[in-house]
Amino acid sequence: MRKIIYIFFLFLLILPALVGAFEVPARPTSFVSDYAGILSSDEKVLLEEKLSAFERASTNEIAVMTIESLNGEEIADVAGQIFTSWGIGKKDKNNGVLLLISLTDRKTRIQTGYGVEGDLTDLGTSYIQRDIVTPAFREGKYYDGINGAVDS
Repeated sequence: MRKIIYIFFLFLLILPALVGAFEVPARPTSFVSDYAGILSSDEKVLLEEKLSAFERASTNEIAVMTIESLNGEEIADVAGQIFTSWGIGKKDKNNGVLLLISLTDRKTRIQTGYGVEGDLTDLGTSYIQRDIVTPAFREGKYYDGINGAVDS
């Protein structure tokens, strides 16, 4: 009987993780993945051109991903899953950056590889989110917030 109760409680602990877990989509071929649909096609093209030119000039890769919801997960965990799964940045340089935006959760995260941490510190990413992204998003200017973050 104890074994059945133990299995039941174990099942209850694991069930939320199985049901609501965020699924990382397949790695895209572009730098901008707008799953939340907050950018116009022209805005996506402008960002894509900017990020492609930046990658050619520096070898650093910046990926932008918008999603509807984190499905109850922590944004840092989801960003880490995406960053690792997609392999953002050059493998030998670990020079990738992910800007993750969860629309309904009203959360953003800038995930960096070790190769860019000297240039893009925790303090720097905090500033970008607090002083650039958040004010623009509050006004419904998603492109302006994302574009400003990319420029910074």
